[in-house]
Amino acid sequence: MMTLTEARQRLALLGMRLTRRDREFRVAFAELPYSKAEASAYYTDDLLDAVLTGAKMRRTPPSNAASFA
Repeated sequence: MMTLTEARQRLALLGMRLTRRDREFRVAFAELPYSKAEASAYYTDDLLDAVLTGAKMRRTPPSNAASFA
C-alpha cells in the first residue's frame, strides 16, 4: 500500500501536485497556480487512482500552460 508521502513524491517527480482535503485527493499540474490548474485538476477518493491518473495527465501539457507564461 502506498502512503500519501510516497504518492506526493512520485507525482512531484513528474511535475504534478497532489493535495488532500478530507477524503478527497486532487491532482494538478505543479507549474500552474491553483486557480489556473483547476480547469484540468482531477479529483478522486482513491490514492492509487490519483497517482495513475496524474502520470497519464503528465503525458500531455496543460491546455492553459501558454496563457500562464
